[in-house]
Amino acid sequence: MQISSAEQQEAVYLFQGDHLARELLYTEFEAILDGFVPVTEYAGGLAKAVYLRINAQLTITAAVFFTLDFDPQGMINRRWNVPLQQLADAANRGPDLGAGPIRLACFSQCPIEWQRNNLWDPNMEPGSNSFVLLRKAVAKNGLGLIFKAPPEDTKSTHKSAEPDDQLSKQLHARYSQALRDRLAQVIKEQRLRITTLVSQHKNKLRNLQREHQERLGEYQERLEHQAREQQELEERNRSLKDSLDLQAQKIEGIREYFAHKLEQAQSGESNQLQALQENFALELETRVAAVTAELQERLDMREVELYYRHQQENNLKEEIAHLRQENQRLLNQAGDQLLQKLHKTGINFVAFHAGVGQISVPIEDMAAYLDNPQAYAAANSGVSPAVYTAWLSHHQHPCCNHMDKSGQLCGKALAKVATPAEFHPGESDRCSQHRLVSTQQRVAQYT
Repeated sequence: MQISSAEQQEAVYLFQGDHLARELLYTEFEAILDGFVPVTEYAGGLAKAVYLRINAQLTITAAVFFTLDFDPQGMINRRWNVPLQQLADAANRGPDLGAGPIRLACFSQCPIEWQRNNLWDPNMEPGSNSFVLLRKAVAKNGLGLIFKAPPEDTKSTHKSAEPDDQLSKQLHARYSQALRDRLAQVIKEQRLRITTLVSQHKNKLRNLQREHQERLGEYQERLEHQAREQQELEERNRSLKDSLDLQAQKIEGIREYFAHKLEQAQSGESNQLQALQENFALELETRVAAVTAELQERLDMREVELYYRHQQENNLKEEIAHLRQENQRLLNQAGDQLLQKLHKTGINFVAFHAGVGQISVPIEDMAAYLDNPQAYAAANSGVSPAVYTAWLSHHQHPCCNHMDKSGQLCGKALAKVATPAEFHPGESDRCSQHRLVSTQQRVAQYT
C-alpha cells in the first residue's frame, strides 16, 4: 500500500501474553469488526490489542491500548464499541518512540472516562516492554507499508555565511531546548510508569484480599460444620447416658423381681433357696456386665470422637488466626506504603455511611476500617455495633418489629429515626401499642 509521505498509516497489533502475535492493517481489522473474518485463536476469550498510527519514517506517532472480546466462534462481540481514532486524537502525550512524544491512550491515561474499562496498561518491565516490542515490529515493516517520497525542491538555497559566534549561540539554544524537551519527556514517561505500577499494585492487592477473604470464609464454614458435628455428638452422648440410666432402672427392676422370688422361695427347701440365690447372682452379674461393657464401649468411642473434633477445631482456629495475621501483615507491608504515598500527595480517604455521613479515615485507622467498616461507623456515631445494625434495619424499613406468640410480625409503619444516637432498640422500632407492652414486660422482669 502506497500513500503520501505527509499522511500516516493505521495498523492494529494483537498480543498473546507479553508477545506480539498478529499484525493487521486497519482495513483488515475493520473486516474482522464487520464479521467477515473470524480469529479462531482468540475464540471465547479476551485479547489485548494496540491501535497505531505510523508515519513515513516507520515510527509510531499515536497508540491506543484496547481490549477485544471474542465469542466462541472467534467473532468480535457485537456490543464492542471503542472509538479508537477519537481516543488517539484526544490522547495526552506519551513516551518518545522516535518521532517525538506519541499520543497515548491506555487504562491509566484515558481521555474518555467511560471508555477506561475497555483499555489496558502497557507492560514497561525490562525484557517485555510493550513500547519496545511495538517499535521494533513497526521498524521491521512486516505489513509492507510503502510511502511516496516527497517531491525534491529544485530551488537551490543559498545562505550567507554567518559569524561563528552567532552560529554557536543558535546551536547552544537549539541543544538546550532539545535537552529540556527530552528531560520533560523522561519525566512524563516516569509518571506514566508510576501510574501503571500503582494500578497493577492495586489489582494485586485486591486479588490478595479477595483470596484471603475466600479462605477465611471457607475455614469459618468448616469451623461451623465442626461445631454442628460436635453438638450432634454431645446430643448423642446425652442420649446414651439416658439409655444407660434406663438400663440401670431395668436392672433394678430385675433385682427387685428376683428378690421377691427369693422371698417367696424362703418357705421352700434350703437347697432350692441356695440355687435360686446363686442363679440370681449369676444372671444379674452377667446381664449387668454385658450392658455395662456395651455402654462403656460406646461412651469410649464418643469420647474419642469428641477429642478429635476438639483437636480439629483448635487447629482451624489457629489457622484462621494465622491467616488474619498474614492478611494484616500484607496490608501493613503493601497497603501502608501506597496509602502513605497517596497521603503525602494530599489525598484524604473519605467513606460515607448512613447515619454518620462522610467519615474522614486517617491512615493509621485504615486497617481497622477495612477489617470492619460497620463497626468503625458505629464507633464514629457513638453507639455500639449492635445498636448501629439495628438502626440500619430500622432506617431501611421503618416499621414495628414486634412479633406475637404465633410469630406474626406487626409491621406497622413508623417515623424514621434520623441518627443512630437517637435510636433505642425496643422503643424506636415499636409502635405505640407494642412499645407499651415492651415497657410493661421489662418492668415485670425487673420486679
